[in-house]
Amino acid sequence: MRDRTLKILSLLLLIVALATVKTNAQKQDSLYRINAELGIGPSFYFTAIAYDKLKNNYPVTLSFRLMWKPEHKLSLGIETGYIPLYFLKTKFYDTVFGSTDAKLQMTSVPIMAVFAMTIVENFRIFGGIGGFVLTSNTESFGNAVGGSSWSNAYELGLSYLYPLSDKLKIGGEVKSFYIVRVENYALIFNVAFKYSLFSY
Repeated sequence: MRDRTLKILSLLLLIVALATVKTNAQKQDSLYRINAELGIGPSFYFTAIAYDKLKNNYPVTLSFRLMWKPEHKLSLGIETGYIPLYFLKTKFYDTVFGSTDAKLQMTSVPIMAVFAMTIVENFRIFGGIGGFVLTSNTESFGNAVGGSSWSNAYELGLSYLYPLSDKLKIGGEVKSFYIVRVENYALIFNVAFKYSLFSY
């Protein structure tokens, strides 16, 4: 699964590189832009945890990108946000210490280097390399335990952004994160907003 993800990202990087070569042969844009992008929407987390009461989809996740657009088609930036992954509340949860009522929860904050390329007007393909800060909380046997860990992660996505003005665009995007540490995917559908902070 990991090898497949790396192959897809390598192919995406090759496409971006080829597009950059072609772009450099085109007439240069006189404006470089710094754009802020906000995404809000539901998430679906694919996990092997098999419990009927497992909640692994959420109506609201948040993402934020700061992107630098130096060329006609290519832009680079960073992405972060907040993505709940799963929540489980169950009775008679079996552990090595016996059976107990339990609450298990995992949330995440992505920290990604992102590159994006316009493929046709208003449509972009984008990818990211970085990681997730995973935060887990467990309540069992009357005690609460929490902790954080780091996982490498990869991102692939497609977006459509329609211009409402020279500075503001609105649209939607679908993206998937592969979280290496837990070997699972998160799929997210966002309403997306893009605003040009300034140009030079």
